Amino acid sequence: MSVHWEDQIRDGDRVAAVYRSGLIGLTNDDAFDRLMELAVAVTGAPRGVIALVDDVNTTAISGYGFPEGLPLFAPIAYSFCRYVVGFGRPFMVEDSLNDPRTIGDPAIEAFGAVAWIGFPIEDPQGNVLGNFCLMDSEPREWSMVDIQTVATLAQAAGTEIALRLERALSLSAQEKLSTFEIKAT
Repeated sequence: MSVHWEDQIRDGDRVAAVYRSGLIGLTNDDAFDRLMELAVAVTGAPRGVIALVDDVNTTAISGYGFPEGLPLFAPIAYSFCRYVVGFGRPFMVEDSLNDPRTIGDPAIEAFGAVAWIGFPIEDPQGNVLGNFCLMDSEPREWSMVDIQTVATLAQAAGTEIALRLERALSLSAQEKLSTFEIKAT
């Protein structure tokens, strides 16, 4: 039996991990913005997004090159991110207008995603929380440097998320310990 991308998108453990990350609703975060700026500088891609994907929406936690006022979230159907998260592997399109996987996809018109490259962002347990992607409004052949850059920065975004989770756990443990110490005295 083959698994359809929608099955993984809706997986309860994966969706819970997205919310456990504490990043839904985060905007203008320096750490993620610097990763995105580096990706754009190295590849020359005009737009990029670091996005989390729950079971309904794709939510940008960092974006570059989009018009002011563009919503930071979109239904899953309007995002190529669904392929990365749904299959748990990179997804690349050089010309979405002529690629049989994407012809007629709403993401093309909504975001001008003619060329698109995305890599999964995973938490420490291997749950795919979202993706790190770049896009162009023109057909584009993604170079090995582009591919390696996005792959490496997607891993860096996952590491940043892991560090934040560890810090949150540590702070929670410290709070519990201090409460215990107060009660013990």
